[in-house]
This record gives sequence, C-alpha cells and structure tokens, in this order.
Amino acid sequence: MKHKLRLGLLGLMSVFTLAACADITQANRQNTNTKNDANTKVVQSTTNQLSNNFYRALMTNGKYQVSQNRGATLSLNTGFNLKNFETGLIDLSRNVFPTNQYFFREGQIIDADTTAKWIARKSDKNPEGLNPADNGDTSPTGRAPLYLAQILEQDYMIQTENNFELGGISIGVAMNSVDYYTNGDRDAETEISKEVMIEQAKTIVNQILTRLRQNDALKAVPIVFGVFRQTSKDDIGGGVYVLEATSVEGTEITNWTNVNQKVTVLPLVNEAATEESTAFENFKTEVQNFFPNLSGVTARVKYQDNVAKKMVVDIMTQFYGESEIIALAQHVTDAANKYLSKTTPVEVRISSINGMEAFLMQDLTQGVFTYHIFD
Repeated sequence: MKHKLRLGLLGLMSVFTLAACADITQANRQNTNTKNDANTKVVQSTTNQLSNNFYRALMTNGKYQVSQNRGATLSLNTGFNLKNFETGLIDLSRNVFPTNQYFFREGQIIDADTTAKWIARKSDKNPEGLNPADNGDTSPTGRAPLYLAQILEQDYMIQTENNFELGGISIGVAMNSVDYYTNGDRDAETEISKEVMIEQAKTIVNQILTRLRQNDALKAVPIVFGVFRQTSKDDIGGGVYVLEATSVEGTEITNWTNVNQKVTVLPLVNEAATEESTAFENFKTEVQNFFPNLSGVTARVKYQDNVAKKMVVDIMTQFYGESEIIALAQHVTDAANKYLSKTTPVEVRISSINGMEAFLMQDLTQGVFTYHIFD
C-alpha cells in the first residue's frame, strides 16, 4: 500500500500544461488572489508531506485544483518527454521555492486560449504566436520550423495569516529537437540543432516574461524559467532541461544558467561502459538466466552534472500468473540487492500486457530493495 500511495502522489504532483479562460489579465486577477473570494471558497493544504522533495498541495473547497487545460502536454512527442518536462520543472523550482515554505498549485494563470495562441505560428490572424511565421518553403532545411512545442505553468503559493497568496511561478518551455510536419502526402521532419534551439528559446522566454509582467499580480513575483529540449518520437529516454533562469523583476533575462542533465538508456549500444551500465548488465543477465522468456529488460538513468541521480528499470514479462509474478519479483529483488547501486535511488517496475504487476523500491537508509505485488 505504501508503494501505491507513493505512486498516486507522484501522479497527483504531475503538473499539466496551461489552460482555460480567454483574457490572461482577467484570469490572473481572478486566480492569483485567494483573499478576494475567501467568503465563498475555502483554501487549505494537504497535511502530510511524504518527504522534503515534495510540496504540500492546495485544495479549494476540499478538492484538488487541477490545471484548467489538463492533459495539454500530451502533445509532446512521447510520454517520457512529458514526465521529464513536468517533474524536471518541479526539480528546478525547489532551488527557488523551498518545499518547507511554499505550497504547490497547478497552473491557473495562463489560460487555454492564450496558450494555444502562443505556441502557434505568428501570423496576421495570430500576432501573439511565438513560433515563426510560415515562410512558404516546405523543404526540411529551408522552411521555418516550429521551435516551441509547449508551455507548462506551476504556481507556488505562500501562506499568509488568513489565507494563501501567489509567491512565485515557474514556466517550463518545451523546445523541439525535431519538428515533424507533412509535405504534401508525405511525412517529413526538420532537425533543429541545440545551438539554434537555445537562441530561439531565449528570445521566446523574454517575450513570455514581458507578457506576464503586464499583469499587475505578476509585476513583483519571482518567475522561474526552464528550457526543456524534447527528444524525437523514437527516443525512450525523454528530454532534459538545458537552461534555467529566474526573473525577480523586469521584463528581460540576461543571465542564464546551463543545466547539465542527461538521460541514458540501458543497455548501452556502441558506447563505452559506465559504472551504472556494468551493474545493470550483470543484473539483467542474472534475471534473464532465471526467466529466459522475458520480453525485455531496460533501464533509464538520469544524470545531473555527470552524477547518476536516479535509475528506473522496466521489466516486461509475457506471463502474469500470480505464482510466476511472485517468483519473478522475489528473484528480481535478490538480483537488485546484489548488483544495483546502494546509493542512487533505483525503482524496478515489472509489467505485463495487463499493466504493472510488481514494483520494487530501494530503501536507501537500509541499503535493500523491497517489493510490492499488485492484486
């Protein structure tokens, strides 16, 4: 049950991209000052905080307040991009908004119509578009690609004597590494270099900042920006954040910080072995020797400043009988305790065609793995 609870909360903490209403100024005035409607709405926070890595969430009238355009980030290339985009922005936000001082609220400031206009191309009909106007060229190297893929908002609230008020916001800007399009009746794509993407991202972020600062409620609050480079449709590692910056005031960001993140998919292909890849290969070999009919054993390792921060192992099995799942989970636990890191957080997910069958989580304080089998 503890694993179920943790997974549920992680899902709850996932933040969906931006939504609802038509006029951003009007939407902000309604949503950022909870005192204005305190007579009709009761705002409170969750009591429990599982760890210092998690924010306590706000509830309105006893209900969790979801983003008004919930699910909009599904437009990203893969679910791995989506997960990294959302959780990565929370990671960046913790550096500015400590979890013991701020409360979390899904984005309520930028509305759906505004989001749609901003991520579209600039045109006579849509002067607010942040992507370049169509230049009429349809060749992969000559056309003006869509650089901006999506915008993500997270609100961070502070508690006052009688209520909660906006303490700051974080904006994730997802940029394309590949822009997919249709050329006549053929699918085509334009590759975007990291250098060009960064140049475009900085321009786009300053345009977003200028627009946000036009709202009286946002003139003086810190605004954190993270630039996310999403990977292609066939990449199973997902993208990472490459830049971050915080605007305390004003409408221009000139000081950027490079974010050194990387996601590596194991087993490695034509790459030099690492400590993590060697440990994983030993683990994988032992598991597959015991259960040779497994559909696949892969892992994703997230690195921060070239140090492994988390490993997620996925095991796909063709069988799902309870006795077989129990035997597999027990053996995988033994192999994980034997080979996988005792200092880097590791999760192991055992799945079948019916979904997740078992989940292993590492107890770093004890240095051992424990497992839960789902009914």
